[in-house]
Amino acid sequence: MGDEFSARSGGQLSRRQIMAGGAAACFAMRSLEEADASTSMMASPATYAVESEATGRSVVKEMHGGKASVEIRRYPFGNAPEPARFITYTLPPGASEGVHVHFLDDHNGEGAFDEYYFIISGSGQMEIDGQIVPVREGDHIHTPLTVAHGIENTHPTQLLKVFLTFINRKV
Repeated sequence: MGDEFSARSGGQLSRRQIMAGGAAACFAMRSLEEADASTSMMASPATYAVESEATGRSVVKEMHGGKASVEIRRYPFGNAPEPARFITYTLPPGASEGVHVHFLDDHNGEGAFDEYYFIISGSGQMEIDGQIVPVREGDHIHTPLTVAHGIENTHPTQLLKVFLTFINRKV
């Protein structure tokens, strides 16, 4: 059905249609005009937030028991995205976020989080569930609850920059 929808729309998908992903079949049953009309009536937020990467940075030494120091930047957006949270990590060569595990009951104090790593730049490796997984710019990695994980910059000279989205499962 995706090919039929793409052909009917002239091969052009709007950002909204791409974001809908699994709902493409629903959009394919209506004309594009109807889909645009129904989605444009959704309430939009009254305000927005812009967070600059240049501010609000801090350095965490031996994060989760890792090696060296990691620079982090939290993006709170006034707590608007809860239960999602956003952070960037900048790991110098040899630095790491130690291997850790999140549990729903948070019995170890690490939080009840699913985590989604996106490698902005650089390369390194992640230990995920006991396996070493090479990571590089453009990779997306999901580490769900109960899966041990950590990331390390293994490049001898380049920074490893990571965008991390973590979802609080207790909310």
